[in-house]
Amino acid sequence: MKVLIPMRRVTLVFAVSAVLVAGSAWAQTTPPPTTPPPVQNPPVQIPPPATQKPATPLPMPAAKPEPVPFPADAKVGFIDLQRIVTESKTGKLGQEAMKALSDKLAAELAAKNKEIQALQEKMKTQQGVVSDAVYNSMVKDLDRLTREVQFKQQDADVQMQNLNTELLDTFQKKVLPLVEEVRKERGLWIVFALGDNSNIAAAHAGLDLSPEIIKRLDAVK
Repeated sequence: MKVLIPMRRVTLVFAVSAVLVAGSAWAQTTPPPTTPPPVQNPPVQIPPPATQKPATPLPMPAAKPEPVPFPADAKVGFIDLQRIVTESKTGKLGQEAMKALSDKLAAELAAKNKEIQALQEKMKTQQGVVSDAVYNSMVKDLDRLTREVQFKQQDADVQMQNLNTELLDTFQKKVLPLVEEVRKERGLWIVFALGDNSNIAAAHAGLDLSPEIIKRLDAVK
């Protein structure tokens, strides 16, 4: 039985130790010839200065929680789509592509806005100085630039949505066969997908197949 997983609303968003000084105190006497040499006193240890503090131990890294094993008798499972997008190599590449396009479009819009600001400043200083014809020409230029910015903003939204749709389609084509593969191997009846429309209120942590899907997705050439 193949499982169809709703994924259309998933968005690829695509952060000294202290030294102890030892000294020795020796009894210096001149014994008579028949008297054996005096017994040496044991060395006296001098404690470290009171102001010297022991070294602070480095903090130990927090141990990662042990994964909960998949219940052997389970007949259902689930995947967290956003986790797969965030942690898998495929998802990370999609996020990088989205960011690159977003940065490019933002730079283009910033350049246009800079033109508008420069023209507005010029109009402030030239008003009442230049002729009406020249000033009206600047007004028309400002109106044209404003409409260009509005168009570029709308076009940027379309480009971002198109790239997101393209990346999501590629993501689905890679992930869905892996989910079906895992379902068959474990003899599951169904695999639920957590997402915007999921209605799962609670579930055993071991039923989460996301780590296995991420592992297999990263292994795909």
